[in-house]
Amino acid sequence: MNNGLIGQFNSLRGERQTLIRKALDSSIGATTVAASPLIRQKLEQTITNTMVRLAPELAVIQSEYDAQKTHEFTKLTALPAANGFMGEGATTPTRNSTYSRESVSLKIVRRKGAVTNFLQDAAKSFIDASAAEMENHLQAHGYDIIHGLEWGNSAANSYAFDGLDTLITTNRINETVGGALPTTLKFLDDMIDRNLAKQGGQHAKVFLMTPEMQSLVSRLLTNVRLQQGGGTGGTGVVEIKGGWRLETYRNIPILPVAGMKPNTAMGTVTTAFATSGGTVADGTYYFRVAYVDYNGESEASAEATVTCTGGAGNAHTVTLSWTAITGAFMYKIYCATSSGAEKLVAVIKATTYDSTGTPAAPVTGCVFTTTPSAANPTLTLSAASGVTTGPTTSVSTAMAKDVPLVATANIVPEYVVLWDLDKYQGLGKVPYTNAGGDRFNGLVTMVPLAQTDDNIPFLIRSYMALCPSFEATSIIHRGLRTA
Repeated sequence: MNNGLIGQFNSLRGERQTLIRKALDSSIGATTVAASPLIRQKLEQTITNTMVRLAPELAVIQSEYDAQKTHEFTKLTALPAANGFMGEGATTPTRNSTYSRESVSLKIVRRKGAVTNFLQDAAKSFIDASAAEMENHLQAHGYDIIHGLEWGNSAANSYAFDGLDTLITTNRINETVGGALPTTLKFLDDMIDRNLAKQGGQHAKVFLMTPEMQSLVSRLLTNVRLQQGGGTGGTGVVEIKGGWRLETYRNIPILPVAGMKPNTAMGTVTTAFATSGGTVADGTYYFRVAYVDYNGESEASAEATVTCTGGAGNAHTVTLSWTAITGAFMYKIYCATSSGAEKLVAVIKATTYDSTGTPAAPVTGCVFTTTPSAANPTLTLSAASGVTTGPTTSVSTAMAKDVPLVATANIVPEYVVLWDLDKYQGLGKVPYTNAGGDRFNGLVTMVPLAQTDDNIPFLIRSYMALCPSFEATSIIHRGLRTA
């Protein structure tokens, strides 16, 4: 083959590859379904997600298989009675420990995907489209699990399991609205002291904080004498399952995670009231709303106000409305009768479900039929398909002290969590029941489905929950700023 033919052949091959890429490019061609592309031309951007959230949370938990829907466990509620001092001839009284039999319901986390055989064949010169899509689904599934572990609230959404934000009540620290900037490492020492006060000294545990907060901790450490190797008061490096090498503070690993800091702010919230239909008392109410997604709790909305007057008096309903947030799992609603004093009064799901438990319409607001307060009001959810019954008790007494995350000089407050990972005296056990789990220590199972038409379908599933063995050794500190 002469040079001219070789050049022509290479040109045709390059043109063919370009045509295939254009056929897969979402920015080219008609908008009809028949002519729509399957994936973008820039395939490497589809494969390489620059926003990948690292997930060491799944490396530190202790998964435990249990072949039943409800995981049962025994909780130690009290040690044998104190004071064993007595006389030489005394009769020794029997003083046993006390226990309670507890249980946690395992919940379903599931997602289904499919790749067409046409895409698999057309893109094979560039990627294994089916494998890439499975890995993308697996990554999203892992994020769902992490969200549940950190933020799940089964009272707000009966299909979810409770996470750290819901379970931790004994040691829940709130800074004032606008947040506080740590100037020493006392805030970490205080969290450790609370853990030690509940006999958590020998437990495995980790700090959850954002990379920005970890950087602040690193800067504050320059003010103390470092003792490399994890000595008291200093830092070191430890390795956990999965090859993660993590910095420590007082021998406790620091997990730099994305879910502890607001990524964006909640949009505008609109208020309205009716003069009948409820028992909301006359008066002015101030609201802020935040959503919870993969990045944790958002910055709260601007303050929204409503004044209930007229009608029968003390018989109002109050409606809050907003634009649904894509990717939100829940909304947190804060309320007060004076400006700037809002406290958490409700946590509601961000999606309604049909009678089978299939996600349906997004929630676009709520209607209070009782006075919003820490007593957890009765409300309904406003969805695109209508109004559905909402929760009546979604906020614990401890959570009712939470204040919204509001920026100061454009710096939004965030969370720091000390997570005690002990199976029995902490929150480290995650029971699951999906047989044949092949990812994340058995928590996740990938299942090929029967081929339909020209598709290659697959399912990723987990049946699991975070076990509330003992919450008092874990600590949540809300409202810390990095600048």
